[in-house]
Amino acid sequence: MATPYQVIARKWRPQTFDDVVGQDHVVRTLKNAIARNRIAHAYLLVGPRGTGKTSTARIFAKALNATGGPNASFDPLDPICADIAEGRCLDVIEFDAASNTQVDKVREFIIDTVAYAPAQARFKVYIIDEVHMLSAGSFNALLKTLEEPPAHVKFIFATTDPQKMPATVISRCQRFDLKPIPSELIVQRLKKIAVADKIKVSDAALASIARMADGGMRDAQSIFDQMISFCGTEVGEADVLDVYGLVAEGKIAALAAALAGADHKKIIELVDEADENGRDLFRLLVDLQTHVQTALLAAIAQGGTSERLGAPLTTEQLTRLLDGLHEGEHGVKHGLSQKINFEVALLKAVEASRARAIDSLIKEIATLAEGWPEGSKKND
Repeated sequence: MATPYQVIARKWRPQTFDDVVGQDHVVRTLKNAIARNRIAHAYLLVGPRGTGKTSTARIFAKALNATGGPNASFDPLDPICADIAEGRCLDVIEFDAASNTQVDKVREFIIDTVAYAPAQARFKVYIIDEVHMLSAGSFNALLKTLEEPPAHVKFIFATTDPQKMPATVISRCQRFDLKPIPSELIVQRLKKIAVADKIKVSDAALASIARMADGGMRDAQSIFDQMISFCGTEVGEADVLDVYGLVAEGKIAALAAALAGADHKKIIELVDEADENGRDLFRLLVDLQTHVQTALLAAIAQGGTSERLGAPLTTEQLTRLLDGLHEGEHGVKHGLSQKINFEVALLKAVEASRARAIDSLIKEIATLAEGWPEGSKKND
């Protein structure tokens, strides 16, 4: 019987703290807490999807319950750790708040069971995913248990939307904010996967996948999985661009340069090309904003001007250009004609970047006036 196929995101799910990518601040703090025996009773992991919240929660549960532990450098093959990884450990309870919002479910799976001692591990760990989805009644029922849990109980909450959680719950947790994973780290991990699975993939293709993933490792792995299904053992940049409607980095840079240089003809040509090739114009608008934002940060670092887009632009001009692109989002995404709205958004952004702010003009006039001879002011 053939071995069942396992998707990349599951096959390459982090199993130890060293496997976690892009969240060094969280890993270091949790390791220190274990080493110094300063383990809190409740943790809140906050971050965008696919950044490692539930994976980190499971790894922390392994570290707490490993043989001879708590031990941050546990052996992933340790029987109890293997059981936790496979979801077989009776004392590590994963609760999906998105599908169990009712207070009766919280009482059944959590409140009524916390008093019982662990069956096979040192700690009973409750991992509640998307905790913000719990009802107000569920949060209220959980609050007392959360405030004074038994010594053998640990709570780990994960959420993408902490604003929807009661402040009374958040205040009883140690909060960790997981960041979007940098593209270069996503590319490094995908390269490792490609080598292990004997997949030939270009650096440009991996960069496009990372760009599409928007900082989420799980999304990047799922996209890579789909591209392997589509292409087989050899994946090129053109394949990724065609499947997901992306525009190549070089074309994005060329369009950004046309915006910076107010080259209206070039802007229209590049938009026509992208549209004829079936590219996602809203995604192109988002990528353009990222490109301009990078130039803006460079201008700030360099004292007020940057030529990163191919023309010298001040921080004021880049800010206005970025604002113009942002204002065009709704029309491009929801308007009747995506192409027309996209072209209008770009041209408006160019005009905005060329306009002078009234406050800066007043300041310049005032500065000039201060330099005029006294007599000339009276004659005027």
